[in-house]
Amino acid sequence: MFWGFQLEFKQSLRTKKLWVILGVMMLLYIPGFYFQKASGEGIETVQQAVSVLIGNINGLGGFFIAILALLMGATAINSEVEKGTLRVAMSKPITRLGYIGGKFIAHTVVVLMALLLTTLVGIAGLAWLGAPMGSQLVTDSLLLNGLLLLAMIQLIALGYIISTIVKSSSTALGVALVIMFVVFMIMPAIVQFMAAKDTIISDHPDWEAYQEKSKEYKTRYLFYVPTTQIDVIVSDATKVTGDIENPQIEYVGIGGAIQKNLVNLGILFGLTLVYLALAFYRFLRMDLR
Repeated sequence: MFWGFQLEFKQSLRTKKLWVILGVMMLLYIPGFYFQKASGEGIETVQQAVSVLIGNINGLGGFFIAILALLMGATAINSEVEKGTLRVAMSKPITRLGYIGGKFIAHTVVVLMALLLTTLVGIAGLAWLGAPMGSQLVTDSLLLNGLLLLAMIQLIALGYIISTIVKSSSTALGVALVIMFVVFMIMPAIVQFMAAKDTIISDHPDWEAYQEKSKEYKTRYLFYVPTTQIDVIVSDATKVTGDIENPQIEYVGIGGAIQKNLVNLGILFGLTLVYLALAFYRFLRMDLR
């Protein structure tokens, strides 16, 4: 397994798609701190700092790293079959399970590095803006990265399933991009419209009911979108009480949000295990010729 991990880790770090996606992400990510600095908007509390970090990492960073995770998985197996390197690897004293296990761990480590890079840039940007640093910021950053890593593992596993079904790596890339477009953009928009139609597109819009209906519909109809499940979880990091005229905002943190949304966390874990089992089963049974 270590041999497969070492080989795949080196190859993954040399792939153009890794550095292109990270480069584009940083080009869009870093200027946001500059514009916020230029606008004169300060960050006075740790809670505000965490909110900004959540928005950046879970929003922009999560989207681009999700693309990276799915594309890496979608070409993990079929590209090796096309190049003939998989048969060479299987001629060595290594089992199929050890090979795919090492490859999968390598991809997970690469995605984790991308997440940590995004987080470090985010924290550095917050420090540059003068935001107070504290244990709450560190704790919530770690918890958020843990959730995102679980989501990315799910997408890598989904990519592996694609890679073991679609023989052509170029076709698999196209399939992965279509899935990203439909699953991450079209379906969430449809579900949001459904929630809005049932609550606020009327003569008496109810924004509180819309938020609850949106969470319900996202959990029910978008259970296969890991980043959406994270959105549902982190949306409860801030608790609003009181009336409209005098709202009281209480920051409960990512830990409190996770405890309140154990169903969504269970969906993340459960579907990740299902995808992993299917991917490994497909590889162990597939014809490598």
